[in-house]
Amino acid sequence: MPTADLTRDEIIDEMERVSQRRRHLSAAEVLRQYRDGSLDDAGEVADVIVLATLLPEDDPLFATAV
Repeated sequence: MPTADLTRDEIIDEMERVSQRRRHLSAAEVLRQYRDGSLDDAGEVADVIVLATLLPEDDPLFATAV
């Protein structure tokens, strides 16, 4: 199975790109909505949510997603 090594910046950049393109929202806002249960059609941004799991739980992005 192929693997990819992504830096934190690459992960954040991809999350932002996808979030903006699909929802016109920041990645932090998508994650905030996901965490509080207000994100409709989470499947549309499932890759953003999966990418977020690659970041440590204390990543600064999550502080803005509260």
